[in-house]
Amino acid sequence: MTDNGDGTFSSDYTVSVAGAVTVSVELLKAGGIYAEYFNNQFLSGAPVASQIESEINHNWYEGQVTPLTNNDYVSAHWYGKIYIPATDSYTFYISADDSANLLVDN
Repeated sequence: MTDNGDGTFSSDYTVSVAGAVTVSVELLKAGGIYAEYFNNQFLSGAPVASQIESEINHNWYEGQVTPLTNNDYVSAHWYGKIYIPATDSYTFYISADDSANLLVDN
């Protein structure tokens, strides 16, 4: 990837198979994880809210999780990159009363 010096970047990629190709680009910003919230338990449809969060640490026993629901029957999807400053062992903790998945590096 090349920084063009004007706020844009350029890159070249050669597709090795014939057919239609879809390209997707995301801008990563330091300081948080991108969060999407859904008004169902299945992460389906369009998110009803999204934001950058500096940490994932929620207590949803009271109040609304999304603008249109209470504190249950919703789902959230967080994704981003985590900077690890040194080679070491790290532990991620996850706790939920219904279900949860944690995927690191796919």
